[in-house]
Amino acid sequence: MKILSGLIFLAIVAFLGWPYYHLYQLNSAVASNNHAAFEKLIDIDAVRKVQKENREWKINNTGGMQGNVIADTLREGAKALGNTAADTIDTDWMLARLHKTPGSLWEQLTFAFLESPTRFMVRLGKLGQEPIYVQMTMQDWYWRVTGIYE
Repeated sequence: MKILSGLIFLAIVAFLGWPYYHLYQLNSAVASNNHAAFEKLIDIDAVRKVQKENREWKINNTGGMQGNVIADTLREGAKALGNTAADTIDTDWMLARLHKTPGSLWEQLTFAFLESPTRFMVRLGKLGQEPIYVQMTMQDWYWRVTGIYE
């Protein structure tokens, strides 16, 4: 029984440390501008989807002129432009966002936590000073970046 509880404890510790290991890999890839290693750590389609959803939410929840024909037309145009911009997101765009803060990712890391068993959130930079949030999601037992929030 003692061995079983020890193994369970080790499994829990390993599971909790697993996203930090992938964050370490992400730090190394970003620091060395290693595009091949970086691409393995991201899900570019998920990042694009998150960017589109965020832009659409911002467009729909700003202004306050709901039902106004002109405002609705402007909102639809902004959505189309936002979707086009999100479709152009690539590894260079993501690396530029992660290089936005001075120093390595580890130096800028101010908060990291598991939101759920399959979702890990990281804050780079100080709260109130335009931090960047990196969302990582477990995909096939591998943690990948699925969202970057500014």
